[in-house]
Amino acid sequence: MLATVRSEAAQRHRSDLPTEGAAARWLPSLYPLLVSVQLLLLLLSLWLLHGVLARWLDQPVGQVVVSGALAQVDPSRVQRQLLGYAGSRYMELPLDAIREQLAQDPWIDQVELYRRWPQALQVVIHENRPIARWGQGGLVSERGRVFVPPSVGGFDALPLLSGPDNRAAEMMRQYRNFTQLLRPLGLKVSGLQMEARGAWTLTLDNGIRLLVGRGRTLERMERFIRIYQAQLADYADKIKLIDVRYTNGLTVTWSEPPRRLEAGQ
Repeated sequence: MLATVRSEAAQRHRSDLPTEGAAARWLPSLYPLLVSVQLLLLLLSLWLLHGVLARWLDQPVGQVVVSGALAQVDPSRVQRQLLGYAGSRYMELPLDAIREQLAQDPWIDQVELYRRWPQALQVVIHENRPIARWGQGGLVSERGRVFVPPSVGGFDALPLLSGPDNRAAEMMRQYRNFTQLLRPLGLKVSGLQMEARGAWTLTLDNGIRLLVGRGRTLERMERFIRIYQAQLADYADKIKLIDVRYTNGLTVTWSEPPRRLEAGQ
């Protein structure tokens, strides 16, 4: 009798437990919940990690490092200009305003700003490289930009260009063209003038002024070169001006007529 009661109790206990079929039915319903919990934990971890990394990476600026091939710009002066940004976080720096501030120096052409780990601001400066003088007190950079430094002392050997300010780049191109054409003669351009209507006047390094005018520039220069080589080179020290603004030929203004010409007159 006792064994029968125990058997019935064990059967009732087993009937109360979930069957494998029942578990197979409710476990899949938990998967979306588990995935959602895992995704939330991942997002929370990333958010916390982002905050830690942001604070770690965005440290206050503690040093300003100035570099570049500098001949006219004083790096220490640039550092003093930027002292006000010390302690500012890099992500909060007004980079455009810093570039504009430094660009007020006429010797500065371009400015590049970089983060130098961990707390330095790297300032790379590209100077204007003068290759010609411009008018009264100005200089022309190799990129054809006119700038006016506090002083142009020490640049007297550069050629002197004068013309409309908005055509400086065109003048530099033409200066290079004239220089190349005159190189076989051993001559250099010491001065180049462009009138408002586009007429060219050259001053050569031997003191001769060359009136080229406007239009047919290459044709006129080639004619000058041909005649100069054949007939005028030996008398260059006595020539004041050569005018090639003609369809054919040229005219010469003498500072002192050469003896050979005097004898033939």
